This record gives sequence, structure tokens and C-alpha cells, in this order.
Amino acid sequence: MKKCIAFVLSLFVMAFATVCFAAESYQMTYEANNFTEELKNDQAFSETFTTPYGPLKFQIRKLWQSSSDNRLHFMAWLNDKKITDEHFPKVDYGYTFRVIKNISTSEQFYVLQSIERACLFGYVPSANKLVVYIDSQNYAHEAGAYPYIVALKNGDLVLAFEKAGNRRRYQFTWDSKANWFGYSDLGMGWTSVRKDKQ
Repeated sequence: MKKCIAFVLSLFVMAFATVCFAAESYQMTYEANNFTEELKNDQAFSETFTTPYGPLKFQIRKLWQSSSDNRLHFMAWLNDKKITDEHFPKVDYGYTFRVIKNISTSEQFYVLQSIERACLFGYVPSANKLVVYIDSQNYAHEAGAYPYIVALKNGDLVLAFEKAGNRRRYQFTWDSKANWFGYSDLGMGWTSVRKDKQ
């Protein structure tokens, strides 16, 4: 009898976890692929997005007379107040910028990605600033693997690393209690994320 109750209880817990997990879904709403390759020196890419907190404007400028480590100037304003000001290095093939929305919460996240590094930013109202929630440099991967932060066709949010046939993935879910992302290491052996992404 105890085994039967334990079995039924474990089924209930698994079903509850599946329903909770399935409720979270991500959607890519914007993508500018390798946009910096088209920018001339000291030219900027600017876009404004509507958020629950007001208009969020990004300006990403390709700097001409700066060191290789500070070649890209990344800034954002929320309601005309600057909330981030960072620099990124010069990279081959340029940067990609995308917006990914959590369908469950309507929160938007912003990805800046190159062949060397991918970061996912999000707005923190209590701090009134953009923070880096996911940085590819903080996750185990093969040296020289290209990082991708994308929403998959099935709605999952993943960080993928790809180098030739070696492909590793991490899946992220929002933890509302911690106000941060939790993750699972999905391991190796995947097809290219370019086939699976939205």
C-alpha cells in the first residue's frame, strides 16, 4: 500500500512539474543578423522597443578611433534615462542583436551575440538598469565553439555552442522566486541550433 501511494504521489509530482515547465515559452520577436558588418565607422544602429516599463531605446555604435577591445559601444535608455553603457571588442563577422519575449510574463530579453561571446540582457526595475542574465563565457564549452542564445521552435530558451560536429546546449527557465534564470545542461549530440531556432 505504501509503495502504491508513493508511486501515485510521484506521478502527481511529475505531472505537476510537466505542466509548470510547459507553461513557460519564449518567442523571438526581432533579429538583426550580423548588423555591425553593414555599419560604417562611427555609424550607429538604433531601435526602440515597447516594454511594460516604457519605451526602451538601444543604440549600438561602431567606433572608429578606439582600441580593438572597445570597438562597439552598447547603450540603452528607458523613458529617456540611460540604463546601460558598455563596450564590446571588435570581432570577425560582426554582431547579431535579437529580442526574445517570455510569453508567460511578457518580459523581454535582449541578446548581443558574436562568434566569440553571447550575452542575454534583461531590465531589472528595482535597480533601474539592464543586467547580464546569461553570458556564454560562464558555461563549459569547447574552445573555439560559436555561442548562440535563441528561442527554439518549441518555445525553449537555450544557449548552444557549436564547433564542427560538436554541439552542446543549455536550457534556461525563469525562476520567479530568485528573479534569475535557472538552467539545465542538456549535453552534447544535438543538430545545429540554426535548424531548431525560431
